[in-house]
Amino acid sequence: MKLVEIRELDGPNLFLLKPAVKVEFALESEDDADSALARLGGDFEDLGAALENTLDRLHEDAGLDGPDVVVVPMEREGHFSIAFGWTNRRAAVAIARALTGYALGEPVDRDDVIRTASDAAAHPIDDDRPEMITDAERRVPAIGITGTNGKTTTTRLLAHIAGVAGQTAGWCTTSGVFIAGQEVLQGDYTGPSGARRVLLDPDVDVAMLETARGGILLRGLGYESNDVSVFINVSADHLGLLGIETVEGLAAAKSVVTAVTLPTGAVVLNADDPLVWQFASWRPAPVIAVSRQPGAAHVREHLVSGGDALLLEDGELVWYRGGERTGLICAEEIPITYGGRAMHMVENAMHGAAGALALGYSLDVVREGLRTFRSDAASNPGRLNLYRTVGGVRVLIDFAHNEAGVGHLLSLAGSLVGPGGRLRTVAGSAGDRPDESIQAMVRMSGEVSTGGVYLRETQKYLRGRESNAVLNQLYADALSEIGKEASGVWPTEFDAVAQAVADSADGDVVAVMAYEQSAKVREWLVAEGAVSEA
Repeated sequence: MKLVEIRELDGPNLFLLKPAVKVEFALESEDDADSALARLGGDFEDLGAALENTLDRLHEDAGLDGPDVVVVPMEREGHFSIAFGWTNRRAAVAIARALTGYALGEPVDRDDVIRTASDAAAHPIDDDRPEMITDAERRVPAIGITGTNGKTTTTRLLAHIAGVAGQTAGWCTTSGVFIAGQEVLQGDYTGPSGARRVLLDPDVDVAMLETARGGILLRGLGYESNDVSVFINVSADHLGLLGIETVEGLAAAKSVVTAVTLPTGAVVLNADDPLVWQFASWRPAPVIAVSRQPGAAHVREHLVSGGDALLLEDGELVWYRGGERTGLICAEEIPITYGGRAMHMVENAMHGAAGALALGYSLDVVREGLRTFRSDAASNPGRLNLYRTVGGVRVLIDFAHNEAGVGHLLSLAGSLVGPGGRLRTVAGSAGDRPDESIQAMVRMSGEVSTGGVYLRETQKYLRGRESNAVLNQLYADALSEIGKEASGVWPTEFDAVAQAVADSADGDVVAVMAYEQSAKVREWLVAEGAVSEA
């Protein structure tokens, strides 16, 4: 048996809905569990029970209350974790290290461990407390937004609706932290540090917190609870990382955002996604169903039982609350849906609207927010931004970084091609995805591209790959499977876009999987005379 990691989780997490220390082990042979049991001592048939008993004794000897403890099998074969709650970091880490030593048969100075844990608990310092924002500290309403695709758009839409209501919104996303529309931190802040920055800002009236799986798994949530949660969808993304091997495991990790919703609030769930809707039966707050399939049996059952819902009926968003039916807005009137053609944006708009209604915004405010929010560089940069060049070429730019996202991008792009026009794609991937996923995205591009696939290398996101040459070979192999070759390989995203646009003519569309130089591409297009069609 070997130690995989000791991880301090400063907020609700996959194991406990409170700060926890996770100790993950890997069993490398059939005899590992028996050997560890023998080292831990006692009359236990189960290794988990023996580890839990050791934890209890260490806490008791240090004069600390026994913690909540769970033993959980991990998705990677032979791996399991024991996680226990904590209130003092130094004490918890000392005990976790001692537990590891006992389990692996390594030397442990028990007296020193007990002394360290006792002293840390008796004389805590600032770094000893969990970093999550507690309910006592949180002074504004908060909504947590999670899912695989659409989180950023939904978060920005919610912030826009708050602005329509005259409130100062703070929000964190993959692109940064924003207060009242002003960027205060740049970068991916979908983890606890982003949530803390928003929740602690004195100017904020309401917090919209995009929450990704990485922050949950690495640090836990940045807050103890939210008032409303929104769970949009789940699809394959980042599998094989941080102990998550399956979409089912990914769904469980993301569901932490809904699990901490206050009973007085609401949980907004995508009723069309079984991996999301499965959590409807055990959420702590009332569920609001969002569905584009109003006739589905489980949706009708939810309504009959008195549940609230936002449904798409004959192209109109319809709000059901307390048994009353109210038409909200037609999908084609919502700019981000491009006349209702971008169905994934219809889904994002529905989830944002349902979340806003759950927060207490009026139907009129939500309706106005939906009508005035656009996928342009000002409101929703990098998400389905559409430009038309002087020469009549349309360029569609989107943060399409997994198969589902690429499918949405290509579907809309194909619908925009003019008579006799061609579709060109700019494709590539970050390195932190399985070979199969990387190749699937490029293969999807090749299958629909009538004007060529323009591959681009990554400057910042090799993420474990040895070189761009490795990724380029994956791309070439994927295209070869469908009997195609790339139009070329360019060193940057911008270079590939510039060439694809240069090769295009009136009626053509260039679809860009953009996650590295989206802003540069947009600025160049505008400088060349292109206009936004968002």
